[in-house]
Amino acid sequence: MKRPKAIILRGTATNCDIETFNSFRYVGAEPELVHINQLLAGEKEVLDYDIMAFPGGFSYGDDISAGKIYAVKMARLAGDFGKFIKGRRPVIGICNGFQILVKTGFLPANRADAQVSTLYTNDCGHFIAKWAKLKVNRRSPCIFTKGLPGEIELPIAHGEGKFIVEDKEELAAITGGELHALTYADNPNGSMLDIAGICSPSGTCFGLMPHPERNFFSWQNPGRPEADRGAEAAGFQFFKNAVDYVR
Repeated sequence: MKRPKAIILRGTATNCDIETFNSFRYVGAEPELVHINQLLAGEKEVLDYDIMAFPGGFSYGDDISAGKIYAVKMARLAGDFGKFIKGRRPVIGICNGFQILVKTGFLPANRADAQVSTLYTNDCGHFIAKWAKLKVNRRSPCIFTKGLPGEIELPIAHGEGKFIVEDKEELAAITGGELHALTYADNPNGSMLDIAGICSPSGTCFGLMPHPERNFFSWQNPGRPEADRGAEAAGFQFFKNAVDYVR
């Protein structure tokens, strides 16, 4: 059976890359850690892979704003990234990775030349790290959330997680297309419409603030009953769905 090749993109201060790498490896992918500078130098090619992941962390120290410097570097390779996404190959951006995808313009509508949304400072004004209850939009085309129950729990850890879209037409496109794949049950950061994650219209490019790689096994959740602690948890499904889609 084919082992899809997954590129796990890194940058200075990315810090969830190993967990993301291991998550993809566990579900049957062949992951590879690649620094953005390797792409810029031509040492690696994005289009040689089947799946792309932007892990969480604090790329380039969140200078200017979270994910912005990484997004500027990505702009030099916008053509290849655009082909990857338009080709409907699975792409997931987690936390800082979500911030990168919206600041490049690849989410919500794959417009590399125009940023239409952002992730801004939490309403509370400080970093948040806790477990969050999430509602799964089962009408969404998102391939990563297929098969999940209506409510799940994942950890969050961010200072700039407030999802904002100022253009009413863009917001209507998100809600009308059911692109808001995940919403907060109890909004921790002030995101518009409680949005925790959005996908592209094709459902193959997905960004979310919560961390599925941190609730991959049920024992990672301290709130789970002891009897449930030997099985895969909600985060497992996100990665498995991507691999199954490619296969």
